[in-house]
Amino acid sequence: MRQKGRCSAGWLSFVAKPRLVVFDGDFSQPGNCGGISLCTRLHAIGFPCEIDHATAKTIAGISDNPTKRVTCAGGEYRIWRGGSGAEIWLHCPSVPAAATPAPPVKTPATFPLANTNPLDGVDPVRGMTIFHRGASDITVKLDRSMALSKQNPLDGVALAYLDDKNGKGRPAPFVFEQLGFAADRFTQSIRARVQILGLAQKAWAYASEKEYLAATPGKRLIGRGALTMVEPDDVKDAGLRYKTKPATLWLVTGEIRRSIRMTNPLTGASYAWVLLATDRGEIDLVASPEVIEGDISVGHIMQTVATMTGRIIARL
Repeated sequence: MRQKGRCSAGWLSFVAKPRLVVFDGDFSQPGNCGGISLCTRLHAIGFPCEIDHATAKTIAGISDNPTKRVTCAGGEYRIWRGGSGAEIWLHCPSVPAAATPAPPVKTPATFPLANTNPLDGVDPVRGMTIFHRGASDITVKLDRSMALSKQNPLDGVALAYLDDKNGKGRPAPFVFEQLGFAADRFTQSIRARVQILGLAQKAWAYASEKEYLAATPGKRLIGRGALTMVEPDDVKDAGLRYKTKPATLWLVTGEIRRSIRMTNPLTGASYAWVLLATDRGEIDLVASPEVIEGDISVGHIMQTVATMTGRIIARL
């Protein structure tokens, strides 16, 4: 859980000693952290930084008329899928039989209220996962999955082990928010094909590896193709824009294999989709233009601080 006076989301000691934690914030909301204005994670796929009336109405509309519903133990995912590839998975936990649900309030007069959950007005949404279809397809060992909140059983993370594509290193642990966690939860170690997506908090692009090495501060300097888990305090210079779930914040450096400017069909705003090659496989990345520095042309080197989400493509 977040500690008073800190911006950290309460990092999960997942690899060392797995345990159930309560994460106080399944999604980002406007706020301030170290002088940086926080945005919702929707910002990475072309929505405004803050949840305004229009965005609140959009979320309420998705809840009422989703593109798809996935019902599972613990509740239901209500999903919007846009033509650009962007996806929003709303978490709608089941209401206990003994409880009397409050009447839905779609658009309060003052939305959002200060210091409140920005989705409180959209019943019964209690969280969301932001995703994007892409080209990432990595064969991994899925070791375990873990729920993040007793209040939202639809929210969880997975621990995977990624092979070294160069055959030089041992499998590396990698934690990501699992898309459709409650509907596709695994209870034992399995091999699977997984799509990995990063929501870029910040991204820097360079024309060559030489430029990358010369321009990158020592505390963020990692080898080309490397990825490492970080905490917000490790990358203060990045000016993180979104809250992040436990253990899902990663520093990644790789070569840009594909780069496309996308348009959000609901807002008309542009965002970037990038396929980034690393030593552990290719990772999809989406980013608001506001967080990108440099030219993201194919063949350039990119470093990003990103919140990671994953989708199980197939169990092997």
